[in-house]
Amino acid sequence: MSDKKKHNYKLTIRYIGTKYHGWQRQPNHITVQQVIEDNLRQLFKEKITLIASGRTDAGVHALGQVANFKTVSYREPKEIYKYLNATLPRDIGIVSCEEVPLSFNARFSAKGKTYFYRIYTKPDPFLYGFGWYISKRLNILKMQEALSLISKYKNLKSLAKKGDYLREEIDIRELFLKYDGTIIEVHITASHFLRYMVRKIVGHIVRVGTGSLSIDELKEILDATDPNRGIYIAPPEGLFLKEVYY
Repeated sequence: MSDKKKHNYKLTIRYIGTKYHGWQRQPNHITVQQVIEDNLRQLFKEKITLIASGRTDAGVHALGQVANFKTVSYREPKEIYKYLNATLPRDIGIVSCEEVPLSFNARFSAKGKTYFYRIYTKPDPFLYGFGWYISKRLNILKMQEALSLISKYKNLKSLAKKGDYLREEIDIRELFLKYDGTIIEVHITASHFLRYMVRKIVGHIVRVGTGSLSIDELKEILDATDPNRGIYIAPPEGLFLKEVYY
């Protein structure tokens, strides 16, 4: 089949991950990829496979996930956009749809991503499912010190999922904390991410913030480059994929 007959579409997607078993299609579980692909199949009358910038885990949300798909059937991007937003569940929304060169690949063309993680320190039912509630007093300065330490490392194997480690170095471009007196947001922009990396970063700095983990102990964990040493992981509902860069 000639490439000239193919079309490549790029979708930017927002979703609430609460009731999905992550992004990636899986047997016996409902996932974001599956739901969108099934709707696209109805529109194009052919099997559609989405390639995402990366998978998000069960319960993780996205403000700017990016995926692309190729098809031999041409549709105006505006038609795809309108169709998906009319037929998808309300917890998945298409921000934009555009036709892109056939060379574009949402995963391999990506130059970096930004995630943020939300923690809230006062009970708020409207943040339930969209953040991690911490009732203990947190030392914000110590948490910032922990982030400063982590940002100096290129090898974050200790903060990876066991067996999921990528060998290349990670270029952390931004890693900072914002706090308004109630909500803490940890923002991280990097060249790429290990599975569980952001959640493990947050899990460890929260331990530092509560005083149950010292900066020296955190340094020992990082220096070990062993995912068995980095045992603290924040729950998924506070994590948001904010943006993917190309």
